[in-house]
Amino acid sequence: MDNPFAGLDISIPEDFREKIDTYVQRRDGRRATPLNQPFKRNLDIWFFAIMLALKKGLKPNEIKGKTYKAAEGVVIGTDGWHPTALTLLAISESGNAEIVESPGEMMRIANSYAIAGFPLLFSMLEDRGDDTALDYLCDEIEEFVK
Repeated sequence: MDNPFAGLDISIPEDFREKIDTYVQRRDGRRATPLNQPFKRNLDIWFFAIMLALKKGLKPNEIKGKTYKAAEGVVIGTDGWHPTALTLLAISESGNAEIVESPGEMMRIANSYAIAGFPLLFSMLEDRGDDTALDYLCDEIEEFVK
């Protein structure tokens, strides 16, 4: 599947930037490891927030307030399955297969699920106790697939 999102941006509320930067592998120093920063790219934490929102049955939230460009949509195509998954999400959410002709609307749906999932993800990571971020997320994912 081609990447219909290539000309679009992944927009995230500015309020989430600092927390996202904490868990994406861009920081330097002693704690700058995958154990503490389990997401390689902004795309990865964004997609995880979408999956978390879906798994937990959260309602999508529209973006309100100032946003920043966390990634260009072209990055969605770097993992061949992301465009397909996001397209299927949009079809499911809208109930209309013709939405595939509206990449902007599909991105709006994806972003709205990410916005719903981020607060829960941040809460999980902040309440993890002595576990590293990666260990805690692995345990959570294991519970999801049981």
